[in-house]
Amino acid sequence: MTSGHGLRRLRGVNLGGWLVLEKWMSPSLFAGLAATDETTFCAELGRDAGRRLRAHWQRWIGREDFLWLAERGINAVRIPVGHWILGPPYPFHPVYGSSPHPFVEGGIDVLDAAMRWAREAGLGVLLDLHAAPGCQNGFDNGGIKDVCDWHTQDEYVDFSVELLGRLAA
Repeated sequence: MTSGHGLRRLRGVNLGGWLVLEKWMSPSLFAGLAATDETTFCAELGRDAGRRLRAHWQRWIGREDFLWLAERGINAVRIPVGHWILGPPYPFHPVYGSSPHPFVEGGIDVLDAAMRWAREAGLGVLLDLHAAPGCQNGFDNGGIKDVCDWHTQDEYVDFSVELLGRLAA
């Protein structure tokens, strides 16, 4: 549907909790952990984070969900991503602990699949850099709960701008 100005009216949904963890959306992933967000989830679990997170990526959203949304008149999805979506290197934050790159790799493959599914279903996609380096909002959905350091380091800001350019390309 378009408006009188030729603009497409969006009827969309948010696919949160998929490529950026939010504890309140998927509490079972955090069961038995002190972790409160994706950063501390990955830092606490170390190598085991990959197995658990990849299983979550496969279960949370799939191709059939995109088709189901389109069948119900949804024409756009918002996909939040973290600054780690393309893998290392990315700026270090002290919450990472002893690992300079604690995040699970492979999220870009999931995002690529989501883009294919959206295209197949005729859905537009709004990519959202939801978790910038150092966290931009202090919430779990920003990557590090109770931390808001994104604006304090040029490296964090510069990396975010570069990443947005890479994602756009």
